[in-house]
Amino acid sequence: MNPARLDRALRILEYLAHHQEGSALKPLCEDLKMPMSSAHDLMSSLVELDAARQLDHKTYVLGPRSLVMALSIVDSVDLRQISRPYLLELCETVNENTYLAVRSGNTVTYADRYEAGQNLSVVMKLGGDRPLHGSSIGKLFAAFNSDLEQRVLASHELEQLTPFTLTDPPELERELAVIRDRGYSVSDGESVEGIIGLATPIFDSHGVVNAAVHISAPRGRLSADRLPVVVTEMLRTGAAISEQLGATGKVLEHRSVTAVAELERARRDKAAGQPRSNA
Repeated sequence: MNPARLDRALRILEYLAHHQEGSALKPLCEDLKMPMSSAHDLMSSLVELDAARQLDHKTYVLGPRSLVMALSIVDSVDLRQISRPYLLELCETVNENTYLAVRSGNTVTYADRYEAGQNLSVVMKLGGDRPLHGSSIGKLFAAFNSDLEQRVLASHELEQLTPFTLTDPPELERELAVIRDRGYSVSDGESVEGIIGLATPIFDSHGVVNAAVHISAPRGRLSADRLPVVVTEMLRTGAAISEQLGATGKVLEHRSVTAVAELERARRDKAAGQPRSNA
């Protein structure tokens, strides 16, 4: 690739990075003063390389490969360095794959992973975006970021990922309010049947949640007795990382295993009677 063509490709990626809601090819070409034929050819190559992604027949956004590259360049590098010892300790303590999740514009993705020694584990792809309504980290970020909450609640059609995915906006709005109140998020078969996802917030010095601790495991391994223990350890990990980022006050308070067990009992009671598949 000659320098001029490479420069155009980088300009396209920079443009998409500043238009995270996506862009059609025509306004992109007009803003970048780039010929449509040249831009279309480059965009096709970027999509093929996973550097860009086509949402529909005319809207493009950054692809997973660009997000992974961005994570290695921007401030989240420092976040990974800060969180690494805490996430590693959590992984060893609960013996489950442990993830650092981050917000990237209007999407949420996994930035780091620590694998445990379980024979049956849930391995999530780094850099892949997660649904705001049908995953534990998506719901957590939406619950603690009003702009993401408004975005997901205003969606005309939320994808039914499994029979248990919340797609009714009023019901989802109530779920997000509960997540804010209890301080953690649970996805019980909403993204993948038989899998429970857990997410706890990481607050920065301004009290903003742009990162989270995440664990996913087969339902059979997160029993009613064990799940509160795992969540309590995740909350402790999130608070420890938050403190390193300059967070103070109430966001650093810990919930006891007993308190989490009571919250989980209420959650299960609410979901009682709904059919569930075996893990």
